[in-house]
Amino acid sequence: MHISLVSPAIESLLYADLVRRLPDITLYKLTSLAEFLNKNKQLDLVLFDAALGMENIAQQIRLYQAKQQAIKWVVINVTDIQQSLLYLQLGASGILTKPSEETLKSCFHSIANDQLYLEADFIQVLALRKIKKTLLPFKQLTAREYDVFCMLVENYSIQEVAEQLLISTKTAFNCQTQLRKKLDISDQQGFFKLAKKHGLIN
Repeated sequence: MHISLVSPAIESLLYADLVRRLPDITLYKLTSLAEFLNKNKQLDLVLFDAALGMENIAQQIRLYQAKQQAIKWVVINVTDIQQSLLYLQLGASGILTKPSEETLKSCFHSIANDQLYLEADFIQVLALRKIKKTLLPFKQLTAREYDVFCMLVENYSIQEVAEQLLISTKTAFNCQTQLRKKLDISDQQGFFKLAKKHGLIN
């Protein structure tokens, strides 16, 4: 497999050594995917360090796709569920929160077999969120209010919530107000406590 590892601090990235140790892997370490475009080689997979930021990663994917054929890509070191969902919507082939030699092997195997790769803990949180959405106290929330709730407990600001959900800041603020009324919460700490109690955050 020809794999590119794209990170803003590539020399200090410990995961490069993990990837390099795996059998049948050719690793290219880059700070930008654009560096690879001039080499006229085909990549099997690109690993993006989440530290690059969503906007940067999306831009690099679009640039590569414009010059080459479709590409499979994974984001590593992801710490945010909402961001993970957005990466998947952008077409990511996998998400790795804490890469290890074992998870990297599993990830590469799944992707080589055209399967999506998600870690078990991540799948559990996603499943819990889906289930909890239909149960009290969250059953009384609209779909948008529930999304706003999940983002607020992940420390998104109202401005960031609005940007990610493609709504106005006023709408995001109104959702927060409705959440406080419907869930009987008076402050941000109340959001965290409720989310933790229901297993929506670690």
